[in-house]
Amino acid sequence: MKNLSINDILEAISNLNLIDLSKLINEIESKFNIKNEEKMEIKKDTYDIYLKKVGDKKINLIKIIKEITSLSLKESKELIEKNYPLIKKNVSKKECEEIEKKINLIGGIIEIK
Repeated sequence: MKNLSINDILEAISNLNLIDLSKLINEIESKFNIKNEEKMEIKKDTYDIYLKKVGDKKINLIKIIKEITSLSLKESKELIEKNYPLIKKNVSKKECEEIEKKINLIGGIIEIK
């Protein structure tokens, strides 16, 4: 087999149709045991928000959680008293940033996954 340069390989790949390119990528991932997690993160467009820390202003946080989730005050209080509760699922990146600002302003901390 002739030694190919990276440029030769890239040129050959650029001539593949999308189906063959997809097959090639899968074969490369399989052959070299490459995990697909990084690729999945790039495509992700919705996120889940978890409460990591309540902070000092618990009453204000309950009100914010009520606003974000449409839960009652009692349900919001019960939610934040859980360990690492899920606040909201399938949230856009923009909405995540807005929620994070609101919660951070009152001393709470969230984690976005």
